[in-house]
Amino acid sequence: MSKPPISGDPASQGTDELLQRAHKLYTNVLQGNISHLDFPIAHRGRALGVISNLSSDGYSQLLGDLANALVARFQQQGSRADLACAIECHLVGLALRPIGHPMRVNALVDLATALLIRFKEDGALNDIHLAIDNFAAALSLCPFEYPARCSLIMKYAGALLLRFEYCGDAEDAERAIEQYQTVVDLSSPEERPAPLNNLASALQSRFQHFHELKDLELSIQHSSAALHFLPTHHPDRPQTLCTLAGGVFDRFHQKGDVADLETARRYYQAVYDLCSQEHPYHVLALDKLADVLLARFKHQGDSFDLDLAISHYRTACIHSEGRPDQGMHLDHLGNAQLLQFRQCGDTTDLHRAIENHYLALELHPLGHHRRPATMAALASCLDARFEQQGDLADLKKALIFYNDALALFSKDHPQRPAILNNIASTLEMYFKQYKGLNELNRCIAYYREALELLPTTHVDRPVTLTGLACALLSRFELLGDEFDLDQALLHCTVALDARPVGHPARPISLLTMARVCRSRFLPWDDSKKLDGVFEYLRAAKDACKLGHSLLLDIHAELSIIYFLRYLVSQHTMDLKEALGYHELSMAFGSGGVWAAFRASLYWVQSAEMFRHAYAVDAYRTALRLLDRCITVAKAPELQLELTKRHAELMLDAFSAAIRYRQPDLAVEMLEQGRQLLWTQVALHRSILDELRSCGEQGVRLAEDFEQLDNQLERRLGRQSGRESPHHHRDLQKQRDAVIAQIRRLDGFNYFLMHPSFADIQRAAIDGPVIVVNASHYLCNAIIIFATGQPSLVPLPKVTLADVARLAALFHDIARYSGDPDPGGDRERRLIDLLAELWDLVVSPVVDRLLPHTPKGSRIWWCPTGKFTSLPLHAAGPYQGIELNLSQLYISSYTPTLSSLIKSRRTKSSSTPHRSSFTPFLSNFLKGRKSKSSRPFTPTLASCTFAAICSNERTEDIDMLRKVLPLTCTMTRITGANATHEHVIRAIREQPWIHFNSKAEPNFDLPFKSHFPLHDKPMSLLEIAQTLAEVERPPEFAFLSVSHGSSGTEGHESMHFPHALHMAGFQSVVGTMWAVDEEVTRRIASAFYHSVVVESRGVVDCASAAKALNQALKTVEEGTPLEQRIAFVHVGV
Repeated sequence: MSKPPISGDPASQGTDELLQRAHKLYTNVLQGNISHLDFPIAHRGRALGVISNLSSDGYSQLLGDLANALVARFQQQGSRADLACAIECHLVGLALRPIGHPMRVNALVDLATALLIRFKEDGALNDIHLAIDNFAAALSLCPFEYPARCSLIMKYAGALLLRFEYCGDAEDAERAIEQYQTVVDLSSPEERPAPLNNLASALQSRFQHFHELKDLELSIQHSSAALHFLPTHHPDRPQTLCTLAGGVFDRFHQKGDVADLETARRYYQAVYDLCSQEHPYHVLALDKLADVLLARFKHQGDSFDLDLAISHYRTACIHSEGRPDQGMHLDHLGNAQLLQFRQCGDTTDLHRAIENHYLALELHPLGHHRRPATMAALASCLDARFEQQGDLADLKKALIFYNDALALFSKDHPQRPAILNNIASTLEMYFKQYKGLNELNRCIAYYREALELLPTTHVDRPVTLTGLACALLSRFELLGDEFDLDQALLHCTVALDARPVGHPARPISLLTMARVCRSRFLPWDDSKKLDGVFEYLRAAKDACKLGHSLLLDIHAELSIIYFLRYLVSQHTMDLKEALGYHELSMAFGSGGVWAAFRASLYWVQSAEMFRHAYAVDAYRTALRLLDRCITVAKAPELQLELTKRHAELMLDAFSAAIRYRQPDLAVEMLEQGRQLLWTQVALHRSILDELRSCGEQGVRLAEDFEQLDNQLERRLGRQSGRESPHHHRDLQKQRDAVIAQIRRLDGFNYFLMHPSFADIQRAAIDGPVIVVNASHYLCNAIIIFATGQPSLVPLPKVTLADVARLAALFHDIARYSGDPDPGGDRERRLIDLLAELWDLVVSPVVDRLLPHTPKGSRIWWCPTGKFTSLPLHAAGPYQGIELNLSQLYISSYTPTLSSLIKSRRTKSSSTPHRSSFTPFLSNFLKGRKSKSSRPFTPTLASCTFAAICSNERTEDIDMLRKVLPLTCTMTRITGANATHEHVIRAIREQPWIHFNSKAEPNFDLPFKSHFPLHDKPMSLLEIAQTLAEVERPPEFAFLSVSHGSSGTEGHESMHFPHALHMAGFQSVVGTMWAVDEEVTRRIASAFYHSVVVESRGVVDCASAAKALNQALKTVEEGTPLEQRIAFVHVGV
């Protein structure tokens, strides 16, 4: 179509002719020639600029036509400037048509329409408020016989309904319905379909907010009547079909009748088939059709429906690009992708969902009416990622988005309960992982607020009731308040009644009811009281199809109930059933580990409550599953939290094995737990981190293991007919093959397993190892000798409270170490404490050692829990001629038995680097002709030192140089040279390291404890990562200046020397608390002198413990006791 030319200058044309031409062009546009929009707009724009003699009526008409043309062009091209200019023109035009003007109604309606369009675009509530005010003003000016009155009422009612949908004010809905009903009553049968459909839409919208069934039934009735009046190809038929389909779909959600679901699908499909791609209902129908398919998937479980729904949502996003509703379609696509992730476990779906919600958030800026819904959807995705990976940052972001969304909703907004439920669910998830009571209390408060806002007939009320019951049950299990349990039972009963047989959410209500009833069971109750719990669980199990994600939790709960009944009845068949269901709870790889682990903890609790010997097996299972949970947990924060929270599990396991006379198993379980504790809390490393540090093969095997493990986990809840029934077994075989390869690597023989006592016993090859343990049940020690069974040493005089008291008293004395003690009161108190420690703990151990271990031998202490805060090596009677422990034996420490074994293996397999002893080798070779009966051993790599000091004070380093033999080369790294790079290189290359830099502990995160250096600190984690990569780790480290402890995590003190040993140093000397620099210098000088003497010229880390013992005796005179006993040796 050719464009009509605009000839002449408006200034040279008559006013009437100009207005007629402009109006003709605009009328042409209204008749469908939208390609001509630019011409009337340009013509009017120039006219407004040059005509000065127009009347106010003519000027307002010109402004109105220009504004309407700009609105039309905005709807065609999307330029926001056109819409803003149109509204400005309407405002000016309205001012030119005061009250009483015959055309004021038109001006009000045109302005209101433009404001409504802008509201739909931007979501600014002020626009819809103004639009409604203008429609109301126009309506008040219209006489009853006004020909367009019905049309105006419909527009006014539509604006009221739109505001109700966004703001939730029931008065708006009531007024809209009244207005639509008025139009229906005034319309002839031929005119009635449109107002009937609008009335149906209003009733449907009010139902969706307040869930009054009579509104829904009336809506379906009116839309059916409207459809009856419309012929097949009537242009209003798609809209009416959509309304009817929406009502039927809502009725399915309310009543669960599958026939309604199929009817809704058929109606939406009809709309889609009727509308071309350009039709505004084409994308809407596609989106709604996807909604129905998604609901059918949730109800029937056919993954084809989910795939097709996602395809429809994706197509809707493509077709709506650049349109105001694009963000809504992105949200819908993201929600479906989140559901697919929950079903299949593929993190790609989750990442795509998050990406789509972020894109939608960009399209819904602050003030947009859809922004709260988008933030809530994004928060749900972050929730899911936190649940899968445990990254606390995701949970914190989710709570921020939820709270921001909540702040945008008024107290009576219909979406507020849903957001409250989501926040409560997130806080409950946080509690499950991190056990924060404050978060649990907030969770309960949010559920209760949501419950108060939901009508008794609301479809989401059972969801809130079940969530609240679960949260109250968790608080009861934590605090033991039976009121919480009673409330949980009440809410759960109501929720279960609201979900009849066949309801898709009934299994979760049945499972929750079973858990609540199980919690009411007491040890002295009749086992028949559990029959009702069995009924709930069996009903829940029967209601779940094969592969349902809830089956793992149901199986775990069944294992608990059978185990409880076994403890009461002692029927072995119950135990067999319990074990069988426990295995089923782990049937889908790592996905089932969490449910099984929670069940195993309850087994432990129940066995202890009933004082049953099966407690030992329960502890062993719980420790194995804890290890597995930590391995599969993705986020380091979650790994750390799991380890710290269950740190006492290993101590109680040790105690249980002792109580039931299984000392070798006690040692195995304790070592398993301590390995977890120290590698996670102190070094922040998992077994897979260790594997990756073993070169390319280790990296490849770690990746293969994780990939196969994730594939097995993704099968959780996905048992579709399109998958081979053998697929799971094939994946399991592949994973087992990778595990077998890993176990062939040096140091990984027990990957996902744990060494037997026979393997652990190798730790005592050079001297006995004494494990000292304090639990809630009893305190005892076990001595591990190189051969034979471990020797149990009961400690009947001491309790866990005694150990905690002694630890606190020692801590108080250590705080003031180095301060003046003129009256000697602090030293007397210290001696009293050391004597009490001797009497309660150490003396019984020594009595058991003396018949088997000669005096002067080396012994190793492996304390646990609060015992780690006590200087066991310094205990003694401290009176008369009686000997203290340091005069009987040479004490060392080891954080774990495995670290001691590993250090010995490393030391024995070490071969010297050629360059390390070349300076002395020539002299050795020259003296080779000597016929000495005792040939001199060359100085090996262990005599190469690095002395590190972050400041310019080098007194300690000068002392070190004087004491060491000239054959020992020493690298000085001091002052400005003490950079992170230089120190890391020294740790990589030098066998002996002397740290003269103060160690700064991090009490919250021990692995972040660090040495301050010239440019930046060097953390314990970095040291561990560095040593994991070197072929031959360093032999020895001396901490010349130290704060001693690298943190106290709950019940266990983690001292820096112990942590350095775990990081890879074979032997470490350091302090348990701060010591004066001058005292440290004296002890270091005496120590290195003793090392040289003991080694006969060859610096050997195996002589470090004896050398420290000698050094402390050398400086005894003139050195306060509290300063001397702070020094400890750790390792070989």
